[in-house]
Amino acid sequence: MSLSPSSFLTSRAQIDIAYKLHPSEKDPIWHRHELLHPTKPFINPYIQVTAKCERHSDNKGGYLLTLSVKALKQPLELNYFEATYLADLKDQRMLANGFQSWSQAREFSKNDKIPGIRSGIAWYTQFNLQGDYDIFQHSGEKGLIHSSSYTHFRDVNNVLSFFGSISENMGYTYFKGDFNKNTLGIYKDVFGKRLEVGEEIDLVKVFIAQGLDAEAAIWDSYAEFYEDRRAIKSDPSNTNIKSADNKKRHVNGWTSWYNYYGDVTEAIIHENVEALQKHKYPINIFQIDDGFQTAIGDWLSINDKFPSGMKAVAEKIKRAGFKAGLWLAPYAVGFTSRIVKEHPDWLIIDPDTRKPVVAGPNWGGFYALDMYHPGARSYLKEVFDTVLQDWGFDMLKLDFCFAAAMIPRQGKSRGEIMWEAMDLVRDLVGPEKLILGCGVPLASAFRKVDYCRIGSDVAPWWEGKHHN
Repeated sequence: MSLSPSSFLTSRAQIDIAYKLHPSEKDPIWHRHELLHPTKPFINPYIQVTAKCERHSDNKGGYLLTLSVKALKQPLELNYFEATYLADLKDQRMLANGFQSWSQAREFSKNDKIPGIRSGIAWYTQFNLQGDYDIFQHSGEKGLIHSSSYTHFRDVNNVLSFFGSISENMGYTYFKGDFNKNTLGIYKDVFGKRLEVGEEIDLVKVFIAQGLDAEAAIWDSYAEFYEDRRAIKSDPSNTNIKSADNKKRHVNGWTSWYNYYGDVTEAIIHENVEALQKHKYPINIFQIDDGFQTAIGDWLSINDKFPSGMKAVAEKIKRAGFKAGLWLAPYAVGFTSRIVKEHPDWLIIDPDTRKPVVAGPNWGGFYALDMYHPGARSYLKEVFDTVLQDWGFDMLKLDFCFAAAMIPRQGKSRGEIMWEAMDLVRDLVGPEKLILGCGVPLASAFRKVDYCRIGSDVAPWWEGKHHN
């Protein structure tokens, strides 16, 4: 079939699904290569999978493809889900969106491939933990391209065929373009997602649109599926307000990171604030990055490089006419932090090893904070209230957010946890203060953060040596 949205009204999918009968069965039940038609669900005594495609109702064009899953006789724990459609990919280029805000994103052709991280690099650097290498298999095969959360295909005439997930709250979505077999796959990372008897969820929900030179218009339509929780909002019904708010949203800023990294001090901050003020640099936000805290996770324990404390530093920045920004990694907890020593129960625990989950190698290694633990959640509230209300910072750069969702737990998939983690930080920051998201799967941050990092750290080279 073609990539036209209307093609999905009648197209059949081949589905592969695996699940455990919860809590009795340990081994998953697999169903492979089952046919799913819009008028005929796949059903057995335990599970029902239904497909539906319909026009989007807002008069902007596009269609909604929904694949629903229902538990029938007893509770289920999902392990795997993928739906594959025949699709004519000849002369198309596919957007491969990376897993999170440091990942690469570009268009690929039938002659390209996306390699996995090399085992030696993964063993030595643990960079695999910061990507999706342990979540999704990177085939490394020519002509087999995958994209996280959304993708598009672009033909030689610049006709764009767009596919965007609007069910990231159920789990991470991957679009798989197989140029060798002319198929489009929709893979859902459902591992650990639990369904009660009679519970039905829209596991896959995709906005599909197509148009000539239509990328901007399609993205505007796609964005409206996401609730706008940003501090600076646009009112689509009032073009004057929208224009004014867009001007507020477009900002310039200064960060301590790329010049001083972790060696930033109070004296350095004062020096740079005064220089920017003296020379009238047109910046809006002055942001202090990593280096003020005694340990990762101990955010309210300030090191001796900032003898006056963070409230005084924020006041200095604001008196100069800038918004004051501060870096935090809310879901990261350093190996040597006080939290690890005093509150090990606040960490995400691997159910098999009964040890804390390692989330990355930075700072000598860090664990992941369990946002579902009441004590950890109260601590996060205390941190955000202190930084924003007591110290008076206007913007938070929230980094290494992916750490919140290293493993599925509590009957939730990784993507579901990531979604709730970004909802939580927006709740904690409130509707007035700004958020810059970083190290976060992008769809989980859509319209929850005001700004978002969309590239790796800058360096004297364009391509990352370890990841490519």
